[in-house]
Amino acid sequence: MTEYQPSGLSEKLLGIWLRFSLRVLLKPVLSPRWSIGLQRRWLAGIASTTLVPRGMDISPVTVGGVPGEWLQRRGVPPVKPGTLLYLHGGAYCIGSAATHRSLTARLGSAMGLPVFAANYRLAPEHPCPAALDDALAAYRALRALGPVLIAGDSAGGGLALATALALRDAGDPAPAALLLLSPWVDLTTPDSEPAPAPGEAMLSAAWAHSCAGFYLGGRPASSPPASPLHADLRGLPPTLIQAGTDELLYPQAQALHAAMQAAGVASELDITLGRWHVFQLHGGLLPSADQAIARLARFALGPLAAATPPRHSEHEVVIMGAGMSGICMALQLQRAGLHNFVILEKQPGLGGTWWDNTYPGAHVDVPAPVYAFSFAPNPRWTRRFAAAPEIQSYLQTLAERHGLLAHLRLDTRLSEARFDEASGQWRFKTERGDSLRARFFVCSTGPLNQPRWPDIPGLDSFQGARLHSARWDARVPLQGQRVAVIGTGSTASQLVPPIAAQAGRLHVFQRTANWVVPRLDRPYHLLDRLLARCPPYAMGARWCWAQVLELGRRGFDEGTLARKGLIKTSTLHRQHQVRDAALRARLTPNYPLGCKRLIYSNDFYPALGQRNVELVTDGIARITPQGIVTTDGQERAVDVLVCATGFDTVHLLAGVQVTGQQGQTLARAWAEGPQAYQGITVAGFPNLFLMLGPNTATGHTSTLLYIEPAVRHAIRCMKAVQAGPHQWIAVKPEAQAAYNAQLQTRLQGSVWSQCNSWYRMEGGRIVALFPGFTREYVRALRTPGLQDYQLV
Repeated sequence: MTEYQPSGLSEKLLGIWLRFSLRVLLKPVLSPRWSIGLQRRWLAGIASTTLVPRGMDISPVTVGGVPGEWLQRRGVPPVKPGTLLYLHGGAYCIGSAATHRSLTARLGSAMGLPVFAANYRLAPEHPCPAALDDALAAYRALRALGPVLIAGDSAGGGLALATALALRDAGDPAPAALLLLSPWVDLTTPDSEPAPAPGEAMLSAAWAHSCAGFYLGGRPASSPPASPLHADLRGLPPTLIQAGTDELLYPQAQALHAAMQAAGVASELDITLGRWHVFQLHGGLLPSADQAIARLARFALGPLAAATPPRHSEHEVVIMGAGMSGICMALQLQRAGLHNFVILEKQPGLGGTWWDNTYPGAHVDVPAPVYAFSFAPNPRWTRRFAAAPEIQSYLQTLAERHGLLAHLRLDTRLSEARFDEASGQWRFKTERGDSLRARFFVCSTGPLNQPRWPDIPGLDSFQGARLHSARWDARVPLQGQRVAVIGTGSTASQLVPPIAAQAGRLHVFQRTANWVVPRLDRPYHLLDRLLARCPPYAMGARWCWAQVLELGRRGFDEGTLARKGLIKTSTLHRQHQVRDAALRARLTPNYPLGCKRLIYSNDFYPALGQRNVELVTDGIARITPQGIVTTDGQERAVDVLVCATGFDTVHLLAGVQVTGQQGQTLARAWAEGPQAYQGITVAGFPNLFLMLGPNTATGHTSTLLYIEPAVRHAIRCMKAVQAGPHQWIAVKPEAQAAYNAQLQTRLQGSVWSQCNSWYRMEGGRIVALFPGFTREYVRALRTPGLQDYQLV
């Protein structure tokens, strides 16, 4: 069970007002003393005042002989197959597709699926099993078109579960998943009157008992069609159960989840504290309702993809990767009016680097105000240097708020991308057999994508737990264990302190000492978050930090005052935090400051000075099944081996075969190292745009300051193709060659050429870094120099 606590002043005030409104306007009418006809009319009148999101086409339709309404996003073709069958609540006696439109429209928009909201037959005119027969008829008609999700609230949740059971028993294809909101799954009368639910705003036991009698029509209350909680639940599809704690049916949600788990069903229980029956109906007004709807959509993505056979689809843009740059591209495409795009993400969640890196202590090493998009500031940061979960949550929130989940295909690994010169389009294949076609291909995987394991003899023979910092497994116990960490770069500086606090013995293997400076971190308090909600303040804070970071860039140029200040600061920081002179000597770098990425840390040095921590500077000769042998012949026994050895930044896109004009592959074009024009376009590969491509990394500032102008530049290029009309755009080979020659000339005399680092290839070519200041890169990308491109 996962619990969610609504937060925020507006959430609290809206919650009080909505709860009061329901108790005054709705609960008194949902009573046996009033006729069913009056209750139906009253509910329809109240529902007409609810918020229905814009951009949804809603039309009456009949599916499988069942009337209802069809809801789908206006002008936006679905990027994934399938439909959502929604069964409304109302105790089987009241309610309709129209009364639940505020919820069904938001669900359809969030999932990117067309929704059929069924007007199944109601009691007392049509007792059980009329509603079940209608649900089965609608499902079977929809299933002929592709995979179907079934969702329902209250009585509709019970009906959804009964439908899935009936389909299983009849041997029909199962739904991709079940989404059950406050489901009413047990119509039996308890031996004693249940205690009133604290905070219940809508339901009463007397009304539920009365409606149950109408629906049963003499049928036993414990029969599975009426009370599916009492059925054999084995063989059901993945199920998400949502409920609030302040409702009459909260115990039924708990009981159903327990029964499903006992039956081996992949069930999740999602509970929102302090919320009433089907609070999701208040989406668009109540933040906790919008968040719950987003979780429903997020849950459905995986089962829907698993239930979808390989297929072909066509789009205007295919985006590879759902990290920072992929999300930025998708948001800007929407703003540019380009809605026919799909995001392919190989991981089961979005976030890219911030999904992959879940090691203890993971955080960004630039201030949080510059690690949010300029067009989407985040007032919810809790610290100046944000932790990885916060950043992933920020991206998740953006994706949910702007409907990107509808464009997202998770667990989808691209295997091949080939440019078709005849049509001017890219053709794609995924590992699961999908084929896609699109005019534009955006590769937003970035350089920190492919983990690099150390090339040490015997690595594969190690018999203990082996972890890479970018593929962390939190299930591996560290408490009291003998742990070895290979590497002392920026990642190691973050994970070593929390590991040192748990490990019985920690060995940190250092090949090269690093320049470490203080991290000017602090928690953000209420005042900070209030000010961050003021746009002028947020923009000003972001701009100021960007200028401070640009000043730090001057510290990489020899002879500058900024460089002298950085060296002095780092030296004093090391002297203050490392009292042991011998240890301090081993932690003193022997290369120029800035040649490798600076480390910002306040707790790395103190962790290395702990009694249970050993800094090992002897080289590693080999790894044995039980430990690590250094060049002096000593073997250290190890239970857990952690490799904080970074990423392969040279062999970009190695896992995808990218073929451009005349059959040339990107791997062959980059045989001597990756290169691109302005880090975005590659000669011979039309309509391909790289995000954070070669020579766009920075050693001093936020990557977002480079991502945003690159995204705008790529979209301008797309617009130039569309305005032609042209088939494709590609950088001229001579323009790319001249640009990279000038780039490498500047880099040859820089501090980054004076040592080995992940910025460089073995031959010395620097393929990662941009040598200048941020404003120089932004200015160069502001307007595409079309004289350097071919438009065909």
